Amino acid sequence: MKIPRHLFKLVLNTLSLTGLTLFFIFSPVLGKLPGRTKPEVKAAFSSEPLSPVSQDLTPPALTAVGIFVMDLDTGIVLLDKNPHLRLAPASLTKIMTSLVALDYFSEGTVIKVINGQKSLGNTAKLLKGDELTASDTLYALLVPSGNDAAVTLAENYPGGYQAFLLKMNQKVTELGLSNTHFTNVSGVESLNHYTSAFDIAMIARNALSRHFFASIVSTQNITLKSLKGHTYPLTSTNILLGQPGIVGVKTGWTPQAGECLVILSTQDNHPVLITILNSQDRFGEAKKIIRWISQNFLWQ
Repeated sequence: MKIPRHLFKLVLNTLSLTGLTLFFIFSPVLGKLPGRTKPEVKAAFSSEPLSPVSQDLTPPALTAVGIFVMDLDTGIVLLDKNPHLRLAPASLTKIMTSLVALDYFSEGTVIKVINGQKSLGNTAKLLKGDELTASDTLYALLVPSGNDAAVTLAENYPGGYQAFLLKMNQKVTELGLSNTHFTNVSGVESLNHYTSAFDIAMIARNALSRHFFASIVSTQNITLKSLKGHTYPLTSTNILLGQPGIVGVKTGWTPQAGECLVILSTQDNHPVLITILNSQDRFGEAKKIIRWISQNFLWQ
């Protein structure tokens, strides 16, 4: 039997309305079913990050041998000088040390001081046989730039110091970097221990994506209490912390490496990462770079 055309259209319209009604009734439920992900509303309204636009002002004269400055939101390079030249990193090494530790240890892992107390240079003055959580050991590593904390973390890693060091260099490969190699975990002077301004910036960018790392390197002062009751007052080696717009990251110095610094600065609410290697005045030159950026770039 042939269905009249007007009845056929009526059936279709009824089915369409019923389907739409059922969709609006059950779509909230369907969005919660296993395997279904509701799209985030903000994604539909998200916009590209603003880009820094140069006013073509001449950069300041700087003594640093290696420089790399990047807008973190867009990856746009604002300034560089010998960015791929291999240079000694000094204690900037500890950025990678912290990355390997963060990858393996949970914050509450108990870390025992084995030989770290024998370390020279900057230390947190850890006591032999003392025990700290991994999170507190990372503070001891990054705030006062403790060589003893670096050794302690490495010695508590499965396989010990050499296994930890091997993992540091494997991490370099994972990040696709070609001008970095580590022969120790703290940055003491050593043959074949090097990085570049670009490479260490990439390592720092990766580390800053970890909220806990970013929190530690923005800390000016903190007092730790070990699991055995010993206290360790720590003060950051980064004297720029606390100044407007400065929120991290790490210092380094040895006679061979010169003055080294990685700084995270906010410019017009935009994060800018500054790497300085082998400088005669790292803090002064960081200020010059920050001032030049604020005068030279607009984000639009």
